[in-house]
Amino acid sequence: MSSGHKKGREKGEKPEKQTPKSEKKTSGSGSILAIAFVFMLFLIPIALCFYNAPAEPYTVVPAQPLLAAVHNAGAVVCDTTSTHWDVPGATGGDTYVISTDCKAQTSANTIKVQVQAFDSQASRDAAVQTYNTMTVGKGKPVGNLFEYNQYVIYVTPPNTNLMRQIGVELKKIMAPQ
Repeated sequence: MSSGHKKGREKGEKPEKQTPKSEKKTSGSGSILAIAFVFMLFLIPIALCFYNAPAEPYTVVPAQPLLAAVHNAGAVVCDTTSTHWDVPGATGGDTYVISTDCKAQTSANTIKVQVQAFDSQASRDAAVQTYNTMTVGKGKPVGNLFEYNQYVIYVTPPNTNLMRQIGVELKKIMAPQ
């Protein structure tokens, strides 16, 4: 007495689908890893923007050792002008044109050094952080920025031999005795 149904199935049941042996069932771990990867891809650059390198100690020094370092490096100050940066806490400073030969200045033997004093460590560090967040070509000039006590020192052009020589002499002067 067969009613037309295949053996083992009741009247309302649907046949089970056969899965090919090459298909594998996956858990959600792959998609979780992908989401975590994308999240980290965005999170790490944002975190780096807020990373603050340890600041140079802030102490008020009566004189800049820059001029002695320039002399010790065999260079001379060709021109000095007073400058005041338009940033909060800046109290003024000087811009020096330094060269190994003031009569024959070239880009290879001449640098421009701006030294600006600040009224507090917070204002000095804020100025440095603002500079570091700018993009070269979009408000950020090409140069090297340094902190020394209450001063921020900006040198252009960056990474010249003259700048390196003066840097070596500055380290000698500022080394603890």
